[in-house]
Amino acid sequence: MGSKGPAGRGQKRAAKTKARQRRQNPAGTQPASIPTDLLDDFATWLEQGEMAEHAERVAGLTGTTLTQMAKANPSFSVTAWTPSDAHYLVDTAERVEDSDPDNGHAAALNIVLCVLEFLAFLDETEAWTGSEDDFAHCMEDLNDFVYNDPDVLEPDDIELPEVTAEEESAALVPLPLISGVDALVARVGSSIAIADVPDLSTALANADDGTDHPTADLTELNYWAASIASEVLEVEGSNVVPGRNVDAFGSRSVDALRDVLTHHIRHQLTSVEDDVSMALSNTFAIQTLLAAMTDDLPIDNAEEDYEGLEGEDLRTAQLIDYRVRSLQDQGILVTAEDALEVPTALRPAVLQGIRLAEPFGEHDPMESS
Repeated sequence: MGSKGPAGRGQKRAAKTKARQRRQNPAGTQPASIPTDLLDDFATWLEQGEMAEHAERVAGLTGTTLTQMAKANPSFSVTAWTPSDAHYLVDTAERVEDSDPDNGHAAALNIVLCVLEFLAFLDETEAWTGSEDDFAHCMEDLNDFVYNDPDVLEPDDIELPEVTAEEESAALVPLPLISGVDALVARVGSSIAIADVPDLSTALANADDGTDHPTADLTELNYWAASIASEVLEVEGSNVVPGRNVDAFGSRSVDALRDVLTHHIRHQLTSVEDDVSMALSNTFAIQTLLAAMTDDLPIDNAEEDYEGLEGEDLRTAQLIDYRVRSLQDQGILVTAEDALEVPTALRPAVLQGIRLAEPFGEHDPMESS
């Protein structure tokens, strides 16, 4: 799904400043240094707030961004930005965005959001040494980049078509998810010890050690999560037993089937709290699913090229690709010519799953891996 930058965003800034200053480092001039103690204080500040679990990565990316700005402008003051500094950063973010139609927006957004946190830190700790007008101008320009994007969809933007129970059932029953949950119900029987299901016991204990699971194990873990959340199965003490909806699911009640898919979507798209790249890939997947329920379908970029990406940017791009391909394998996204679409009869369950997933709903206690 390619991002389309808002048409009026650059024009709005141009109305404020007729010429953008793309400043280069003059020959022989040393760039301004970035105080390491200030970045350390920033990391400590992050650790005391909602960004605690992302503190190290946010501070690291911010330090890299500030260093690049200092190289471009030797007179750059880390604690006293000018409007030109904000313009330079937004210009840079837009170049990152334009460099990769599929993944550039997520990378650019990550940069700007980190810097916004840094400016908030300077303001809150009274470390800002510039003028109030310059601070307001910089915050406005950076927030314009983050929020003035007409391509960002929300669940309320989607209009669901009328779907009969027969149509919905016919679309739900063949999904790999349904046969996967059938297999778990048969495995559980009347009862099974949680300890006999290592991945499940680890997830329920919320003791993720960051170890990568093979794809088959991850798929089964997602099925466990959907089964328990929809009460087809339930945890009773140290065992998993049939839940109150197991009979309805077995008889192929449309409500029960829909509920399983809803929670399957929710679980997959709820972010792991300490993984920024995973959160970005989930956000991208949510936007792809929402767009795939509109008339403006996202393009299927099956042959992705990651040339030029490395480190965390490469990992983020690969996670985004994995999310989209996984949803295709699950039958949630189907290819319509060169575009991706959510089958009409699956949309009620998928949309409700998105509503329940972060950032729209509550955090899933069985975090997706």
